Amino acid sequence: MTRTLFSISALAVELGKDRRTVASALDSVPSDGTIAGGHRGWFLTSALDAIDRGGKPAGEGPLAHFTDRLDGWQELYQGADIDMSLGEAADAFGIDRERLLVWLRAGLPYVLAGDFETGDGFILRPAWLVDWKIALQCLARASGDRTGARKLQLN
Repeated sequence: MTRTLFSISALAVELGKDRRTVASALDSVPSDGTIAGGHRGWFLTSALDAIDRGGKPAGEGPLAHFTDRLDGWQELYQGADIDMSLGEAADAFGIDRERLLVWLRAGLPYVLAGDFETGDGFILRPAWLVDWKIALQCLARASGDRTGARKLQLN
C-alpha cells in the first residue's frame, strides 16, 4: 500500500467536514507534498492531527508547556531547585494564601507538608505549582465544569 496525498476538498469529502473547517485546520500545517496541478496535499494522518488540535499548530496550546521541556530537560532539572514557603510562593505568584491553601487541600504537590489549616510549614516547588494550575485549568476548560473551577478558585 502507498500513502495518499489529499487536497483540502478531498479531505473535506473523506472526513465529512466542511471544506472551510479543513482549510482552517490545515492553514498553518506544512503540506506533505503536492498533488496534480501543483496544489498542496496532506496525508490523512496529518489532516486528522491538525483537526484534532483545532487548527492550532503543533507545539502550541496547553501541552506545549510540557512538550517544550523535552528538548531542554537536562537544563531544567540540573542544579538546585528554588523551593518556597507558602507565603513566599503567594507573594512571588501574586496568589492569595487562602487560594494556595485551597489548592493544597485539593492535591497541589508540595516538597514538605505543613499545617493544612494555616499553611504554615509547607514548602512548595514553583514549577510544580505552575504545572498543577495549568493542568487543572485545562481540565476545567475541557470539562466545562464552572462550579468545580470556582470551588477550586482557578479563575
